[in-house]
Amino acid sequence: MIYSELKNSMRISKLCFGCEPLGGIDWGKVEVKEIEKAIEISLELGLNFFDTADVYGLGLSEERLSKILGNRRHDLVISTKGGVSWSSNKNSRASIAINCSPDYLAKAVENSLRRLNLEYIPIYYVHWPDPKVEIKKTFEILSNLQSKGKIGLIGCSNFSRDQLVDATNHADISIVQTPLNPLDKPLPDYLSALCNKYHIQIVAYNVLGFGLLTGKFKKSQVFPAEDRRSRVDNFKTENFDDVSTKIKEIEDKARLLNMSLLEYTLDWVLKIEHVVSAITGIKTSPQVVENINSLQKI
Repeated sequence: MIYSELKNSMRISKLCFGCEPLGGIDWGKVEVKEIEKAIEISLELGLNFFDTADVYGLGLSEERLSKILGNRRHDLVISTKGGVSWSSNKNSRASIAINCSPDYLAKAVENSLRRLNLEYIPIYYVHWPDPKVEIKKTFEILSNLQSKGKIGLIGCSNFSRDQLVDATNHADISIVQTPLNPLDKPLPDYLSALCNKYHIQIVAYNVLGFGLLTGKFKKSQVFPAEDRRSRVDNFKTENFDDVSTKIKEIEDKARLLNMSLLEYTLDWVLKIEHVVSAITGIKTSPQVVENINSLQKI
């Protein structure tokens, strides 16, 4: 396994195990036992970085990850995200809302610590910026929790340029989580400059374009309503021909380098300056083996 070093000398694997499917919601049929097996295999192959969020499965992803890892969780790098509240309804999808108020975030951190069964969260991100709350207030409470040893590195997910700059005025922002892939998610122009200025590192997500960049989808596919890909534009029938053409162009570039589409995609993402790890959401053992093997080949 290949590793990156973070600002605090913490080492993380270049591939991060994305635990959103472990929440059992919004990714179609999910077998928790199969994800557990995939986690065990990933550990055997040297992966040490796991990404989740409190809203994934409304707390279930964090709880299940902690249970699966057991005492090993203390020796691994676990990142989670907060700032999204929810209320569940058995008869419909849960109602969620962005909430980055200091009171809510303080409780969210404590709840994540409890679900993960940790005394300290190595990396804690604000999941989405909250337009109703001053960024100053959001990051002052996180700095306070950091000083108390509740969280380690502070990160931002899905922040605009101005929001990120504002956050750096009130906390030591170490990591940005942003979507990156060669299909439709290039590095935002502003981000590299801000990373240089504020010594920020990048963890990329959606690197496989919801699976499109694995090469497994050769024709338009209908997904059930409980699978978020049913709502993703790139999978809609009217868009799929154009998407397929773009993927074919990427495959041609990969072929010239004697790479598979997956290898090329991971190489493309991980060669971007400041990117220290790429998150791939995992539902099965073959997926994690294929991803790690592809990383080893590039």
